[in-house]
Amino acid sequence: MRAETLNVLKTAAAIVVLVAAYLFRPPLFDNAGERTVSRPADLLPFQSLVRDAPGADQRMFRELQEGLLEAERIRAVTGRWPEAMALASDGIPPFAADPTRKGASYRWSTLVQGSTVNYVGIPNLPSATAWLLAILEPEAGAPPDPAPNDETHHRLPDGTTLHVSIWQVPENIRRSGFSAVAMPQNEGWTQLLVGTAR
Repeated sequence: MRAETLNVLKTAAAIVVLVAAYLFRPPLFDNAGERTVSRPADLLPFQSLVRDAPGADQRMFRELQEGLLEAERIRAVTGRWPEAMALASDGIPPFAADPTRKGASYRWSTLVQGSTVNYVGIPNLPSATAWLLAILEPEAGAPPDPAPNDETHHRLPDGTTLHVSIWQVPENIRRSGFSAVAMPQNEGWTQLLVGTAR
């Protein structure tokens, strides 16, 4: 009798939790029938989630992640970051021309200033989006970074922890020219993240 009462109470509690979760969930659509985009509270003003970006931007983000992994592999083997032109000649996306890509085509440059490495993609259309893959290596003699590997911290086989980020900005407001971009958020760039900020 006691076990049966306990099971009934557990079931009732589960139903209450499910009903509360349903009633207090954020709305998926606004009054006009448009899908609402919820912004996680821990995103900074210059950050956005990839899932909220248009499909073409999501594809470019994935290609930049792939290109970053290949560049890291080369950096680990040679001790130097490859030039964008070398990545393009090896067929590494997004640096290599892709005949299936619709819209803008990109001219990629590698910009190195101290411990900052930028791969910048400039579109041929002013209405398109410019892209930045920013890599920050530790300063010489800096203590090892204990941060765990995640989407903004990558560790090379020798233990070097890199701070990596992917940014975008409309080409018609890009102000950084072809100099290395040390603080993209100060120049109107938006950082794209898969997860929320840490």
